[in-house]
Amino acid sequence: MVEAGLEGFRTEWPSTVADLLIDPAVSFALKDVLRLWEVRDPVDAARDARLLAEVLERRADEAVSWIR
Repeated sequence: MVEAGLEGFRTEWPSTVADLLIDPAVSFALKDVLRLWEVRDPVDAARDARLLAEVLERRADEAVSWIR
């Protein structure tokens, strides 16, 4: 298992794609992406995943910025 320090969220995640695909706590949307990206070059997929995460984190921050 891999630990992630996301406040208010799960702190341990399965360590392989196969583990994530059978985990009932993982969203169907993420499982779809994992299946689709499984055949991609892992370096390209990892780079794209990091970029996607950054963009979505910024979008989430903007969506809740009015709360602060």
